[in-house]
Amino acid sequence: MTVQRPSSEAGFQPRLAVLLLCCLILSAFSCRPAAPPGYPPVSRKPKPSVSVSRLEKEIHSLINRERRKQGLSSLAFDDALARVARGHSTDMGKRRYFSHESPQGHDFAFRYRQAGYQCALRQGATIHLGAENIAQNNLYTSVTTVNGSKFYDWSSEEEIAASTVKGWMDSPGHRKNILTPFWEKEGIGVFIAPDDKVYITQNFC
Repeated sequence: MTVQRPSSEAGFQPRLAVLLLCCLILSAFSCRPAAPPGYPPVSRKPKPSVSVSRLEKEIHSLINRERRKQGLSSLAFDDALARVARGHSTDMGKRRYFSHESPQGHDFAFRYRQAGYQCALRQGATIHLGAENIAQNNLYTSVTTVNGSKFYDWSSEEEIAASTVKGWMDSPGHRKNILTPFWEKEGIGVFIAPDDKVYITQNFC
């Protein structure tokens, strides 16, 4: 039996944890797909049908919950900013990279300009042009292989959203962006790649 947990990234890349366990074959009986003591049971949940739109709105809702906990105003969901975010998530997923900068070195400010999106919030003598958080999650939390068959522990939209926001809130830089008092709106953009990786971009203004 092999239990493999995918990495979940939010501006950092933890190592993939792989646990290898031998499945004992007793007498003439084949081993049944059950985990040994101390490990989660094999999941037989069907692969979920994840709505990108619902997932984006769920992440947005959780972000505003975190802001309200700190006595901050809720952010408006900006459709134009969400299109910028979706564009970056899609680019990362299709070209298989994970960075605030594209392979050509283009950052979020460039993507704002390319989309004709203007952000300029003055705070004293400083003008803020926006900010960005990114995360790479997965549709499942682990995959267990028994006798060559794979069993996925699929995640719901709510679970994917919750783990994404938790990852950001546990990261000082991402948390600072989320809890910046003067942001007024945000856009969330999600792309689900064929390999079940979920790319998420969050843009602020």
